[in-house]
Amino acid sequence: MVGTSMIKAGRGSRFRKKGEPYFFMAPTMIWLLVFIVYPLIFAFVMAFKKFVLKRGLGFFDMPWIGFKNFQTAFADEYFLKSLWITVIIILIAVTIEFIIGMLVANLLSKKYIKWDFLWVVLILSPMMLPLIASGNLWRMLFDVRWGAVNALVMFLGGTPIDFLGTTKWALFAVIVVEIWQCTPFVIITLLAGFRSIPDEPKEAALVDGATKWQIFRHVLFPMMSGQVLIVLLIRSMDVIKTFDIVYALTFGGPGQSTTVATFYIYRQAFTQFKLGYGSALSWIVFILVYLVSFIIISVVRPRETSVV
Repeated sequence: MVGTSMIKAGRGSRFRKKGEPYFFMAPTMIWLLVFIVYPLIFAFVMAFKKFVLKRGLGFFDMPWIGFKNFQTAFADEYFLKSLWITVIIILIAVTIEFIIGMLVANLLSKKYIKWDFLWVVLILSPMMLPLIASGNLWRMLFDVRWGAVNALVMFLGGTPIDFLGTTKWALFAVIVVEIWQCTPFVIITLLAGFRSIPDEPKEAALVDGATKWQIFRHVLFPMMSGQVLIVLLIRSMDVIKTFDIVYALTFGGPGQSTTVATFYIYRQAFTQFKLGYGSALSWIVFILVYLVSFIIISVVRPRETSVV
């Protein structure tokens, strides 16, 4: 009897040890299922349905229309234009952020720079503001009558520019705010990459007679491919999901000049109540994010480097 009870106790102990990891993982898995997996499945099914706003309508009462929402999306000139505007912001904003971030991070990594921690804190200041607050702040700065930007323009002898009220300048204003808000992330990430590089490869290159540009191009930059990948990947995905700045700064106008993809989806789904169509557009943008991420990872993924 004693031996049997000991065997049962041992089995129970082993069962508890095997079950403990799942017990601790359960809250996270439940959270993921409720707030991530279920909304994704719901949005995917909704993309093949037509939402008609009427009283007493249930999810299962919505008519199934197949791929019609996707066919409408690829024939929607306004949606295609919003995708093109999003691509323009990616190409311009991310490129400028990367160049500025690389230059500033390289400068801050030098040993002769004093009080570097203070500079890092100052550089991080724009990131401390919520995106919607940044949009409202720059909306005041760009004001055609009282804004500080136009005050500077007039001080330099120019005429006031309606940055937010003309199609010629509105997208420029959005890109400026995007760069101002997010360049600190690029600087800090690349600065960490510069500081993680040992001195020996640089010293060996100097002994061999390499110039500063050759050292940067052939030694430093290849050894920072991981940080470069992080910067380009995260910033490209963030720009595709841009919403707050456009909402606060221009509300997609004037006309459709600053209507990015996510803002167009918001209008379709929550102002015109085309939830099925909005879900289809969301999945198209999701696929776009995946493709952009795949391209960046394929081109910039870290490769093993050896220093002789």
